[in-house]
Amino acid sequence: MVRMKLKTHPVAEIFPMMGKSELKELADDIRANGLEQAVVIQGDVLLDGRNRLAACEMAGVKVDYREYEGDNPVAFIISSNIHRRHLTESQRAMVAVKLANMRQGERTDKEPSPNSAKVSQKQAATLLNVGVSSVKDAKVVADASPELMAQVLSGDITVNAAKQQVRPHVANNSGNNEWYTPKEYIEAARRVMGVIDLDPASSKEANGVVKASKFYTEKDNGLKADWKGRVWMNPPYASDLVGKFIEKLAVSMESGEVTEALVLVNNATDTKWFARLASISKFLCFPTGRVRFWKTGKKSAAPLQGQCVAYIGKHYQKFVDDFCQFGMMVEIIHERR
Repeated sequence: MVRMKLKTHPVAEIFPMMGKSELKELADDIRANGLEQAVVIQGDVLLDGRNRLAACEMAGVKVDYREYEGDNPVAFIISSNIHRRHLTESQRAMVAVKLANMRQGERTDKEPSPNSAKVSQKQAATLLNVGVSSVKDAKVVADASPELMAQVLSGDITVNAAKQQVRPHVANNSGNNEWYTPKEYIEAARRVMGVIDLDPASSKEANGVVKASKFYTEKDNGLKADWKGRVWMNPPYASDLVGKFIEKLAVSMESGEVTEALVLVNNATDTKWFARLASISKFLCFPTGRVRFWKTGKKSAAPLQGQCVAYIGKHYQKFVDDFCQFGMMVEIIHERR
């Protein structure tokens, strides 16, 4: 199969590509059913269909091309992507930042010329159907950390959670600024599970309240240690760590080494790691207001977003009875009855 030599429009490049598994699914569908929507080009410039083009190559299927006949390719590219793809608000905000960053020189609030790929931050927010404040938050993240920017674009972390890493208000049981779970949550966890056998992301100071039979500090690196029994976990909120701790817990639960667990995390419901946590949980508690973390010699402090407590185990009625005092309870239905 001969591929046309195309240049990708710079605005099209700012939208994240599909993941490998999604691209494979698209390729399988195209192989079975054919290409339903042509790849859109303007001369030798690809405007829309990078994923379809890649999937066709993967499937060994001939690519159908359609010449764009409009006069505003930038608006066409943006409209095609935000209406077809399920981008979160955080992803749209970060795309808006990338779009606005393409502008050179002085910014104005005047409408861009039809063929211009250079728009202001305000215009980008309008085009991506997202609030200007969200775009400004995304800009803070983008300027501070390309890695966090990439994670927001991939949907692994929200803009708010990423901003918290850039400008931390409160950290967790690991890190240079350690803050610990309030006593009332720990006592409730102990009533549910009876005892806490392990806290895999803790410190000596924090364990004075948790009273876990065994705990791992940042130096111990709980990700490399064995997890067994009943676990209380308030994992590091750093985006590159929280998912690893959740996956470690999930694997340990599925193997039977961990028999019961309570997990306190940010309520980042649009992230992949939160979906993984929910997949093994029976009930979730969303506290009213934000959890006030503590540290010796410091005033209590709350993070920049709300929290969630997940319960994994068989004593879910105890969890409901003891944690309903903190906020809304949500049952996870894993199978249709």
